[in-house]
Amino acid sequence: MSIAEDAPVNAAAEHPFPPRYYEVEGDVFVPTPLARSPWDGKAIAGGPVSALLASCAEDAALDADFEIARFQVDIFGKVPHQPLGHASEVLRDGRQTKLHRITLLADGKPVAQAHVLRVRRLETPVFAVPHDYPAPAEVPVQDGPRGARMGGAITLRRVIGGPGIPGRGVSWLAMEGEIIGGRAPSNFVKACLFADFGNGFGNATDAGEWSYANLDITIQFLRMPVGDWFLLDAETHMAGNGHGTARNVFADEQGVYARGFQTIFVAPGHLSASVPRPPR
Repeated sequence: MSIAEDAPVNAAAEHPFPPRYYEVEGDVFVPTPLARSPWDGKAIAGGPVSALLASCAEDAALDADFEIARFQVDIFGKVPHQPLGHASEVLRDGRQTKLHRITLLADGKPVAQAHVLRVRRLETPVFAVPHDYPAPAEVPVQDGPRGARMGGAITLRRVIGGPGIPGRGVSWLAMEGEIIGGRAPSNFVKACLFADFGNGFGNATDAGEWSYANLDITIQFLRMPVGDWFLLDAETHMAGNGHGTARNVFADEQGVYARGFQTIFVAPGHLSASVPRPPR
């Protein structure tokens, strides 16, 4: 999700408390105003889409014996800001690995999906990813962009760069809200929410000059995150041909827990001097 500093803000009276992205009504998830995309008020932002898919992917029985090793989201255009249903399919049910597909449905039509790869849990050697990130307590709390604050539920500690600053961005994030009203989100779900932030926190150019919405989200988990603080180390790269990639590293206070990528759709921003034409 590319994050605009001047994204529209809904009136505080519209925000439920504690802040949440969805309410449950029967067998559908009804998005709150906080779930709106900062770019299109009729759509749901990528983070709430990813977090809802993650919430639907959790399975207490499976997760007792299997680790989630990969979570991959595909977004089929704009996800409309309207009640969403969901469906789950088993694509592989092996002894060592299991693969499930979770699909979000709007009026019965697929609008986004996630593939969830689980691998059997077994005690094996540890080869940790080296890092030198400062602890969150060493970094002051700062205001974040309005479009990413979740009604005040998301707290930001910038290490370097960040939203609105072109180049690599490293930030600690914490979230005290809910994805689904009445349910405390797991750290897996929070991680999948923050995995959408990479192209906004590690943006390659000024967002006014060029916009870069992500088309997908991939997270490869070494392990599940622990604690309240989630570090995002993000950097976006482009080759001048209309798309790019965001490279993301995710850590908690114990170290790196996952790595990920996003495919970025690049388009002129609202301050772009001209609109380039595609080659004939």
